Amino acid sequence: MKKVIMILAVVAAVCGCERVVTDEGTAAEVVQVKRVRFDVSSEGWRVTRALTADGQDMTDLWIFDYVDGGLVRTLHKTATDVDFNEPTMPLAYGEHTVYFVASRGKSPTVTGTQIVWESPSDTFWKALTLNVGSGTASTVAVTMDRVVTKLRIAVADEVPATIATLEMLPGQWWYGLDYLTGEAVANSDAVRQVAVPASMAGTTGQLAVGFYCLSDDAEWMADVTIRAKDGDGAIIGSVSLADVPFVRNRVTDASGNLFASQSGFSISLNEEWLDSYTLEW
Repeated sequence: MKKVIMILAVVAAVCGCERVVTDEGTAAEVVQVKRVRFDVSSEGWRVTRALTADGQDMTDLWIFDYVDGGLVRTLHKTATDVDFNEPTMPLAYGEHTVYFVASRGKSPTVTGTQIVWESPSDTFWKALTLNVGSGTASTVAVTMDRVVTKLRIAVADEVPATIATLEMLPGQWWYGLDYLTGEAVANSDAVRQVAVPASMAGTTGQLAVGFYCLSDDAEWMADVTIRAKDGDGAIIGSVSLADVPFVRNRVTDASGNLFASQSGFSISLNEEWLDSYTLEW
């Protein structure tokens, strides 16, 4: 079952109005507005100031409000905000398309309709059509779907004492998301690198790292090279894998020897992440 983040959009009972005033000082137009609060909650279960998946908190939440195809309001919350998991947004009466993105990727940049991360991580997305009016239901459930894939690398043989970094060189890798379409963008073949803790030296079967990538629904393949380097940047272990399969919301496991003379990795697929949270009202 897919891992999802559940957000409840609670429409507040209080309605406000926005007035457009003419040069003569008279109100020319009154726009009816409701303040909508997006809240993560359920009887017996509640996330406080956090959106969590796989035991990891999201760090950023974006809400983009569109009316008649045009962006009218953007809301960006971070984990340090007291209302991170329950932000409010004033919405004028009428039909809105609201786009949600929650992520814990590093150094995000929003340009146009694209969010690009310096280092992608777990990310969720949803588009919701909401008709705001006096008869709007008090509670609307929004299910955000995972829009990343993950390559998990597990080294089976003994780790040399000289190891400093582990690198992953992909043939292609997506670093961004178009929040209007939910499609992966910003393709790159840049090297991904992680520092290996000194405590891993001399261990066997304990070194494992994961790399996230934005992904579409259709399965795709990429050649991947995995290599280890010492403190001087010299390669001390390497393996190349051809046609590694990836797809949204699925983990690809790559495991095997990296330093032994008979190096080799096997590829397997973990079709499921954690069960979804189920909310009833």
